[in-house]
Amino acid sequence: MTRGTRLLCVGVAACALAPPAFAAGTPILLPSVRTTLTPGPPLTAANVSGEVLYPPGMTSDEKVLVGVDSTGKPVRVSVLQRLELPKLGDYSFVVPGPVVDVEAAPGSQSQPGLRHDAILWAGFSSGHKTLASLATLRATAASSLLPLRVSLERDGDALVVRGENTTTARAPVLVGPLSTTEAEKTLRQTRKYVSLGIGAPDLYAKVTEQPQSQSEKIVAPLDVHGQVGASTFHYVLGDGRPLSFEKRIEHAPANAKLRLVVTPIPPERLLRTRVRDPQNGLHTVSKVRLTVARALQYQTFLTNPNPTGPSKAVYVYDTAKRTAAPPPTAASSGGGGSSSNDTWPTFLAVVLGVLGAGALVVVWAHS
Repeated sequence: MTRGTRLLCVGVAACALAPPAFAAGTPILLPSVRTTLTPGPPLTAANVSGEVLYPPGMTSDEKVLVGVDSTGKPVRVSVLQRLELPKLGDYSFVVPGPVVDVEAAPGSQSQPGLRHDAILWAGFSSGHKTLASLATLRATAASSLLPLRVSLERDGDALVVRGENTTTARAPVLVGPLSTTEAEKTLRQTRKYVSLGIGAPDLYAKVTEQPQSQSEKIVAPLDVHGQVGASTFHYVLGDGRPLSFEKRIEHAPANAKLRLVVTPIPPERLLRTRVRDPQNGLHTVSKVRLTVARALQYQTFLTNPNPTGPSKAVYVYDTAKRTAAPPPTAASSGGGGSSSNDTWPTFLAVVLGVLGAGALVVVWAHS
């Protein structure tokens, strides 16, 4: 056998031993738009569990209300959440988080219950039912997962407003060659399904080599609309743009109120990336899909118990006065100035004490 023949045999044997799927192009699962990165929402709570039961198709719509002080620091955080149950069936579930109080919001067809660090819902939907709650959260715990950090500063008669996108998280991004045809196809499919949110299907791409991964920063793009008095402004933070802004409002009154409406949005620029180098194809597609996932993650501040149900959230920042804690004497005097809302927690504490530390009181209404 000649040397050339021997080399040919070795080459044939090597091809036979190589994974045939990769040689022909094997499909691999691309990062899912349901990927949850840390830190980030939805809010959680320790030792919160219970039955999870709901009719198919439940959706969540949230307005996160953030009250900030004169420096921009959050001093109040509450969430108005509307859960829509479009089909017939029983429901029983909890929405966890650093909840200190909850009440039914306008339009709710049932009353929420309050459990330690959780909102409790239970009842029956006759075909369509709205569960709406207004939950007051512990500001320190909740504000750590807000998408925008705000700071306010006085400079003479001007007010300087600064905002910083805080959605950055690290994630394993796939790297390796991917044909431009495959890359363009998967980007086109991602654009097609982005309106479905977390209900978008998983996608596959054919690769010819075993992909690797590397840790990279992923940021959810934010659409920010602001107003101070008659002055308005608009920024998009992320998606190839800066992650922070600074707006100077001249001659701002001392009592000028700030309002910011912050919406997580899909990475429109990234979604329209043109892949020209196959060596960067898999990296580009992977990063785009993880960025979509990160944006969708901030569309669910409080949990939607339906893991594939559509969810959306908007974050509204308003200047608010810091609420001082009542003096101890007022709390212990039992004077006639206390409202029913003030006396209810005290009454509940007494009842729990009578029933024993291990008792669990759950109140809900069926309608």
